[in-house]
Amino acid sequence: MTSATANEQSHSLKRTVARNTLFITLGSLALKAINFLYNVAVVRVLGDAGFGQYSTVTAFVGLFAIFAELGVSQYVMREMAQRPEKTNHLFWNLWALRLTLAIIGVIGITAGAALYGFTPELVLGVFLYTLTFIYSAFLAPMDSALVAAERMEYPTLIAVIGQIGSAVLGTIVLINGWGFLALIGVGLLAMIPQIVFAAWAIRRHKLVSRPIVVTPKIWSQLIRAGLPFGMITLSLTIAFGIDTVILARFYPPEEVGWYNAAYRLSTSLLFLFTAFSTAIVPTLSKVFVTEPGTVERWYYRSTKIILLISVPMAVGGMVVADPLIHLLYGEQYSPSVPVLRIIIWDVPLLMFAGFGGNITTIISQERAAARIYFIGAVANVVLNLLLIPRFGILGAAAVTVVTDLVAAGQFHFLLRRKLNLPDVKPFAFRVVTASALMGAAVFLASQQHLFVQILIGGIIYAILVVAFRLLDAEEWTLIGRALSKFKLASS
Repeated sequence: MTSATANEQSHSLKRTVARNTLFITLGSLALKAINFLYNVAVVRVLGDAGFGQYSTVTAFVGLFAIFAELGVSQYVMREMAQRPEKTNHLFWNLWALRLTLAIIGVIGITAGAALYGFTPELVLGVFLYTLTFIYSAFLAPMDSALVAAERMEYPTLIAVIGQIGSAVLGTIVLINGWGFLALIGVGLLAMIPQIVFAAWAIRRHKLVSRPIVVTPKIWSQLIRAGLPFGMITLSLTIAFGIDTVILARFYPPEEVGWYNAAYRLSTSLLFLFTAFSTAIVPTLSKVFVTEPGTVERWYYRSTKIILLISVPMAVGGMVVADPLIHLLYGEQYSPSVPVLRIIIWDVPLLMFAGFGGNITTIISQERAAARIYFIGAVANVVLNLLLIPRFGILGAAAVTVVTDLVAAGQFHFLLRRKLNLPDVKPFAFRVVTASALMGAAVFLASQQHLFVQILIGGIIYAILVVAFRLLDAEEWTLIGRALSKFKLASS
């Protein structure tokens, strides 16, 4: 390959990732803005007890949701991206397999909720929530085909449509005081326009054709290939949901609500890097086959971005936790403040672990990733069972941070063995120092309004980014180009 050809491919890769990241980021901004305001309303209107019940249902179903999918969708998406000629065959078999698993999941998970000892109201909530598996059996294959074709604008719009539908219908439920069961039912209705729009996008770009060809004899092969992804997803859902399920076993719904209010607030900060991390998977999966060095460069640059964004978020969130919780949720959620101060440190760990998991998919190391996530899931269950009965919501928060720290460390060492990566420690030290100075300034301004504190922190951190040279010349150039594009778009 000539130097000119390599440069041309590099620029093409950057354009593709940038375009996909832009669509996902803009969509995510709209999505998160809607979702954030809606979630604040849900937490406030349902109250700590009602929100605790709602969180218990979603967490319980989430623990077992993977058995209605088994990781096959992620595997099929990668196969479609690398071998577009197989898209049609894989699409129809993914649809038929997921529909079969969804029906089994609805029956099995609802029965499991009854056996676990949930009240009839919670069991009904679990049944309603598992019905989304049926809808997902139609939606997920179309989403996978669109992602594999690098048409990221459509999955983003699909998500926005679903969120707007949920927010509108959910607001009606909240205004009328119909309770958490009606709120769960809203999710079913909101998925209908998503399915219709996805079908239109698939048809428009002729990604799938007829006749429908289903080959059940290859399902076992798909399941075996998808199991590493399934193990990853299962481990992640355990990490995200087992604490809520165990809390519901030992404590009243109010405490479950306090914990989840802080947890959801912290995870709402992940949207920006999630967009980039999602956008690179189909593109770099293709590139890695012939140009592994490109993945190494993107990994290093992405790790710097994670540190640059997430560490000040964690420091600032810890300092302003008290006024932030009271502004958003009110006095009844005061017990959420110490939880947020602990669990906000999960933001940088989740960003890196999620990105590391996507990189393992790109370089075909999903089995190693599955082991990492499985170890984390086992540790999460054991530590939560030990600490939640004694320390309650603070113990659950501490377990979340510790287990994700272990997972992030394992990904770091795994990827250093598999890729030729430069040392990021000097950069990390400068980011931590800048974030600590910013946090001290925000703390000294604690008598000011929350928005003034955030403004002060943002200005000081921006100055320290320049003073500590946290961005190199190429990164400043990229920022300048992005600003120029936004100016052109707004003119």
